[in-house]
Amino acid sequence: MARLRLPIKRSSSARRGVKRRGATLLELLVVISMIGMLITILIPSLSRSIDLANDTICKHNLREIYSSLEMYRTENDGWLPVAAKPESSIQAVNKTMPWFVSLFPHYLPNPMLLTCPEDPFSYRMATAGVQLSDPKVADYPSYGLNSFIMTAGGGFLANTDRHRPSRPHDTILAGDLGPDDAVGRARAASGPSRNSSLITWDNGFDPFIGGDESLPWVTRRHGHGINVLTLGGGIRDARTSKIMKQPMRRYYDDCAAGQCAFCKKFRIPHYNFANDHLYWWTGTVPSE
Repeated sequence: MARLRLPIKRSSSARRGVKRRGATLLELLVVISMIGMLITILIPSLSRSIDLANDTICKHNLREIYSSLEMYRTENDGWLPVAAKPESSIQAVNKTMPWFVSLFPHYLPNPMLLTCPEDPFSYRMATAGVQLSDPKVADYPSYGLNSFIMTAGGGFLANTDRHRPSRPHDTILAGDLGPDDAVGRARAASGPSRNSSLITWDNGFDPFIGGDESLPWVTRRHGHGINVLTLGGGIRDARTSKIMKQPMRRYYDDCAAGQCAFCKKFRIPHYNFANDHLYWWTGTVPSE
């Protein structure tokens, strides 16, 4: 009696004569090297993308600040929220009531719009929350207003309806405010003083603390420099890298050509942003 022989099933690999094997060490090294090269290429690109996104957020914040200031000014007879009352000096600025406190909550409901994502001390405003009565909050924002507009002419210059510069679209209203480094042990945790959120034309000397405790407010926060809001509502890039390396002067040819009142009248040391068509004040200064 003949035996029934069943066919033996072979795998497709066996039929093709292909043997299974693991990856060799050389192949693994090649794959790892390729992954490393991709990471090397992608990380700088990703970093640039994050920087650009943060720069866009910062500019958006400045536009929101401008809108809130315009609403405040419209409803207050042309006045910006002055840090010092008319006929007061900058030394008399009340640090418990900085300019931005007047904007909450009606004009600027979210305090975090005062923080730039590139500011290493932006966490201070987040922790402050709505406790704007705390005197320390005066130094928490990432942005400051032009201290000349807020205090010059006995404070009357802050009425931008009555007193208007000749070039409002080139006149600094606000901008990124430093310093971005803490000074001394006492401030390492709390962060630096920021002159009641006012940006000054000089090296940032703080009249409230004196001595050599303060640092220049100007930074390179966005790589190239800072973002500046003009009195005409424009957002400009101010390239500060070269500015920070040069000593301040009382007079600059290019700055004076732009009708800078500091060059033409006051002759006091000041930062020169004329390369970016930005000036502290253009035109005349009121006597009242």
